[in-house]
Amino acid sequence: MKKNLLLAAFILLFSYSIAQEEGVHDILPPEENNNAMAGEAAMQGAGKISLDLKGVDINELFKVLSSKSGMTIITTPEVKGRVTVFINNLSFDDALEVIVTMQDLAYEKKDNLVKIMTAPEYEKFFGKKFGERKDIKTIQLTYAKPSNVLNVINSLKSDLGKIIADESTGTILIIDTPQATKLMEETIAHLDKPLESAVFNINHARSADIKTFLSELITPGIGQIIMDERNNKAVVTDFPQRLARIKMLMGEFDEQARQVLITGEIIEIQINDKFQRGVDWEKVFSDSLDGLDLVGKFNVSPALSNYGKISMGTLATDKYNVVMDLLSEYGQTRVLNRPRLVVVNREEAKILVGTREAYITQSQSQGEATTITAESVQFIDVGVKLNVVPVIGTDGFITMKIKPEVSSVKDTLETPSGSFIPIVQTTQSETVVKVKDGTTLVIAGLMTTNDEEDIEGIPKLSRNKFFGPLFGKKSKEQIKSELVIFITPTIISGDQQEKREVINE
Repeated sequence: MKKNLLLAAFILLFSYSIAQEEGVHDILPPEENNNAMAGEAAMQGAGKISLDLKGVDINELFKVLSSKSGMTIITTPEVKGRVTVFINNLSFDDALEVIVTMQDLAYEKKDNLVKIMTAPEYEKFFGKKFGERKDIKTIQLTYAKPSNVLNVINSLKSDLGKIIADESTGTILIIDTPQATKLMEETIAHLDKPLESAVFNINHARSADIKTFLSELITPGIGQIIMDERNNKAVVTDFPQRLARIKMLMGEFDEQARQVLITGEIIEIQINDKFQRGVDWEKVFSDSLDGLDLVGKFNVSPALSNYGKISMGTLATDKYNVVMDLLSEYGQTRVLNRPRLVVVNREEAKILVGTREAYITQSQSQGEATTITAESVQFIDVGVKLNVVPVIGTDGFITMKIKPEVSSVKDTLETPSGSFIPIVQTTQSETVVKVKDGTTLVIAGLMTTNDEEDIEGIPKLSRNKFFGPLFGKKSKEQIKSELVIFITPTIISGDQQEKREVINE
């Protein structure tokens, strides 16, 4: 019996001495069990750790980490003391980093084994401080360019890391922490794959738009774009999978631009005396005219009632003559212009019916002995201007941004230098309207007032420059006019060969 007790005591002592030699602390005091249970209960989620330990032995802390992470953790005899730890939802690697940094410890990790030691021990064993541990990797690239790979992995290195790319040998040299080095190795393996190139013919879109479009699709840091603007071609180099996606999308992006044929008439109505306030377009649109619908009206200047406002409406094609007969009741009508032009979708079409008024400006510069006066000719457009930007919708409707303007020279201003600058009176507005393809849009309410000089008397003699007043008299009369613009947008294709022209009549 005594022999059995002595043998058991010897085995227990021998096991304890071996554990001390290897630095493994598996036997924990019973009073630490409550804290250990609290730490174990705080483990959350897959691979995430949360700990709330106060005054626990540090070896018990590593035991908790080992049991919950599945990692084998051993400590050297110099690792001892008590710690207070608050960790919330960290991975094992992050939790280990927090603990060793807080306690001025170090560790070596190989596969599933983590050896914990003090910082001086680590420096003694490895000849460098724990915080300075780095791996050095040389990677030979087969397909990718070092500069392209460098652009991608630069964002992955740590603050202590360094990356060197050698274009001549196709080599990447990485000096960084083991974790960062491993991540960059995996990224390089994904990037170092054969690239393919494809040539795209640009038939309809602008080269600048195509380049912007392709820049969003290629692999960052890897894909390349070469634009040949002279031949309207684009060369794209990228991974085969990415290139296949670009080919599919290029067909959608570089489609033939649809066009809009804009036809219309610009009509002037010289208002009769009894309609000096202009045409009441709301009444016109509300009269029993089938196919004439009021779209809306908006002010161009302070006005009363429904006069002095721009009105817009849609008109059925077969009702045009009915409207013209109705307008003739308000005064004499005449056609100023019948524009006809084709404009590409989303581009601006400009129509001008009028003149370009010229005026001279002067500038002076002082020389050493004389003053030099330079003259330059400036131009301003006066008359009826109409800017239209059509946008074709998939529903067969056309949204048009319309800006009509009526201007005239009312007077001139003489400058101190003797130049005359025209004073232009302008009425303009801007709106957006949506109409069906082929529907006529009516824009009305653009009022103008012109002073006209009339001579009454004996023909020819009354108009003589010298003695005309003896045979006649002059009188001035204000003539009020109202402009009506008919616009009909029609969606066409390039195959219809519509000429882009303006027909002036």
